[in-house]
Amino acid sequence: MRLNTFLLQLTLVVAASAQAAEPPDGLPDDLDALSLADKAPTAAPEAAKSWRVFVEGAAGRIRDGGTDPNFETKRGSLDLRFDATVAPGLRAVFSDRLDLLHNNGATRAHDVNTLREAYLSWARTDDQIIDVGRVNVRHGAAYGYNPTDWFKEGALRSIVSPDPNVLRENRQGTVVLQGQQLWSSGSLTATYSPRLGREPNPGTFSLNVGATNPRNRWLLAGSTKFSDKLNSELLLYGGDDTRTQIGLNISGLLTNSAVVFGEFSAGKGRSLVAQAMQLNQAQRHQERAAVGLTYTTPLNLSLTAEAQYNSAAPDRSQWKALPGLDPSARLRLLGTQPTLQDLPVRNALFFYANWKDLLVRRFDLSAFLRRDSETHSRHQWIEARYHWDSAELALQWQLYSGNRDSVFGGVPQRRAIELALRFFL
Repeated sequence: MRLNTFLLQLTLVVAASAQAAEPPDGLPDDLDALSLADKAPTAAPEAAKSWRVFVEGAAGRIRDGGTDPNFETKRGSLDLRFDATVAPGLRAVFSDRLDLLHNNGATRAHDVNTLREAYLSWARTDDQIIDVGRVNVRHGAAYGYNPTDWFKEGALRSIVSPDPNVLRENRQGTVVLQGQQLWSSGSLTATYSPRLGREPNPGTFSLNVGATNPRNRWLLAGSTKFSDKLNSELLLYGGDDTRTQIGLNISGLLTNSAVVFGEFSAGKGRSLVAQAMQLNQAQRHQERAAVGLTYTTPLNLSLTAEAQYNSAAPDRSQWKALPGLDPSARLRLLGTQPTLQDLPVRNALFFYANWKDLLVRRFDLSAFLRRDSETHSRHQWIEARYHWDSAELALQWQLYSGNRDSVFGGVPQRRAIELALRFFL
């Protein structure tokens, strides 16, 4: 689908969402919703300590469309985070997660340790900050797809949930030297990521720098707060074998309970098919975009509608032609998604809902639906979670649906369900 058709679809999504965006009187402003980067969940007020530790056990069942139709999964996880001032002006951050995995399927899982972050942050002055070490560098105004979050490539070691919040939090950071200059209405950040390896290392306790630092890269990001209701961020990204990319993030408060956002990137690069098939294809101009609206009701229900576009992904005719290129081409293309974390379809719609304290206090429900507009297939996920003071119980269900020759209908693991119990130490 061409970009002009996509932009028309974006307008329809925002217009449809905005019809219900008139808030009741007396709701407080939600200016936190204007944040353009690092949207991973923050710690709860009662957990405002220098450390957080929890253990988690989970069991599930996966229905596979291949030769092994059903198999069981088990997981034990240890998750810890430390964030404290260790000297005047010096902050230390350490974040790590160990997942012990087991299944009885044809392809056995292996244990994975993810060093998410390990860095020192020095506040040279009140408005100058320097970071060095492994940092989870996140950028983006959108929710389900972030075209300007370039450091997400190669960052996932273990996927315990497809929730975009969880994916952003649990990925491994990139080794960087980063400096930030702050002022009252904005900031300027410069990030340099050196090449430390060439190939990913799947070893359990590997630092995996070949995945996060495969080449020299740099990023410049400048943010500006035009008013209390409008923020923007302009980004430039490049490096070895990477043409300079430009990115833009915009987030605005329409009403006390409605936030509109947009994210866009452009630059030369290879198509997803060329990357999946390792074809020696010339780089071409590519565009990626996501735009949407989030509306929060008085009942603690947050609804997000987002339209997504990726010119590097195959359109309907290209997807249908893939088996003629190689019988395994479709599976190889889908296999790039966990590594690149890119949108595998040319055009998609994404809907996300989060309802806190549903019916009873401490019971939360989250869900999303992604529908590709090329082959009309769907990726669906829902999670119910109950919180105690020092424990959580969660049940999540995931489904890929569509015709066998569609994008999401071609995912081998069609359905999954998992029950998880978490204890905070």
